[in-house]
Amino acid sequence: MKVFISSVVSGMEEYRDAAARAARTLKHEVLRSEDFGASPTTPQRVCLAGVREADVVLLLIGHRYGTPQASGLSPTHEEFRDAQERGPILVFVQKGVDREEPQEAFLSEVQSWSSGLYTASFTTSEDLRDAVNTAIHELEMARRAGPVDPTEMFSRAKGILERDRRGFGHATLRLVVVGGPVQQVLRPAELERPDLAREINQQALFGPGAIFETESGTKQEISGDQLELRQQRRSLTLDQLGTVSIQLPAEEDVDQSHLPVLVEEFISEQVEAALNFAGWVLDHIDSTHRLQEVAPVLSLSDAGYFGWKTRAENRRSPNSVSMGIGTRDSVTVHLRPITRRREGLRKDAKRLAEDLTFLLRREKRG
Repeated sequence: MKVFISSVVSGMEEYRDAAARAARTLKHEVLRSEDFGASPTTPQRVCLAGVREADVVLLLIGHRYGTPQASGLSPTHEEFRDAQERGPILVFVQKGVDREEPQEAFLSEVQSWSSGLYTASFTTSEDLRDAVNTAIHELEMARRAGPVDPTEMFSRAKGILERDRRGFGHATLRLVVVGGPVQQVLRPAELERPDLAREINQQALFGPGAIFETESGTKQEISGDQLELRQQRRSLTLDQLGTVSIQLPAEEDVDQSHLPVLVEEFISEQVEAALNFAGWVLDHIDSTHRLQEVAPVLSLSDAGYFGWKTRAENRRSPNSVSMGIGTRDSVTVHLRPITRRREGLRKDAKRLAEDLTFLLRREKRG
């Protein structure tokens, strides 16, 4: 495995050496700027090429931010941004130091993105060496389940969507997020643990990314290898493989019109909420990231006769709509490539939701 070490170099030499020793002790190849040879290209291009070549990035955050480049970001910040969608980042934060103001802002961004996963703190070089050893070992264990199979993941998602088409006569969005490599994430006893259903329901009702309505009751059911939490037109299903399926209304409640219309921005907001919540569930049940990649697949059902508008179009003409007569009652879309790094599920939820919504619109309008 190739390990890239990212940090300010000046003043962090001792810690960069400790991280490199830890990685090499585990028989991994270390990539870092001080080891790169002469090159006809810029240091920025060489280091970012190292990030892209690496299987994992070790980010060491000390007190200094570094010199801002043309982008307005320090080299370390640029490396972090580039690494986010490419693979896992293991973050190690130095304690007991007075951080520069831009470094504090950078740390806030990192901690928000990481959601507390794969992070550790250190004071001495020995602390850091031990933390790097532990984190890389856990990452290796997570990867031993086998390779990620995008075809299997898509087939699993499609099977779930075809098996459960309950829309209650209303236009319905269903998001299925399957994880890979395929493996058991929850034992049967864990799936039936009362605390699990209670914690998920609490977050679905009152969390920052709530997807359930507080005025509606929630029914809970264990069926086979699945836990289902269900409201009248909303549901969440979780299985032992860590597959999350979320069902939400596709129709926006608007006073201006009672015509059958799908509002593009509302669809995107619903999909974004579902992506964020699926990401929270995965972080809750699989904190060590055994599932490294995810495949989000989205379907729209019971909407064959619905028109499609933006909010602006609906405000201009609330009492008219081009009916979808003759269009398919159910459409399913997915991204290309179908799999994404799991870390991006929540961080890039808005962009992913926009892309999935545009794909739905394209299919819906034919």
